[in-house]
Amino acid sequence: MRYISDLERKVQTLQTERDTNGLSVENNELKLRVPSMEQQVHLQDGHDLFSKTSV
Repeated sequence: MRYISDLERKVQTLQTERDTNGLSVENNELKLRVPSMEQQVHLQDGHDLFSKTSV
């Protein structure tokens, strides 16, 4: 019975590690996207400002 309990605990630990690793990967991907998105916002702001002053 203890063997089964140890295996269940190990499975739970491995599932938690898998979930944590998956979230870490997703977080890193999102962090990489942020600078590009910020740049797009700045470009759009500049375009909007230019459009308003050109009229």
